[in-house]
Amino acid sequence: MSSRYNTDPAKSYDGPEFDEFCIERGGYLPASRDRSTCICCPLSSLCQAGFEEQVRLASVGKDPNLIKDCTLDAVELTPRRLFAGLSPEAVEFVKTHVPSLNEEVCND
Repeated sequence: MSSRYNTDPAKSYDGPEFDEFCIERGGYLPASRDRSTCICCPLSSLCQAGFEEQVRLASVGKDPNLIKDCTLDAVELTPRRLFAGLSPEAVEFVKTHVPSLNEEVCND
């Protein structure tokens, strides 16, 4: 993404402020936080793309919430569908930080 703001997690972000959800931390964190730990996270490529889109939205004055108008039905929210395309390491990371998905996988 071409942005006038630096979105590289190894460098300091100085763009519009917004909250970004972190699965590992289980909550929302400010965009301006130290994002260096994101570099080695198994979900880094997914989260980085989302962060860049949030920066793009915020920089043009739009709501950076990526799921505000999202509606999914139960079929779309099965663990199998949620894990599709993730590396085995990323799947295990998500299962560790969202334990209810472990139970659902056993029942899926």
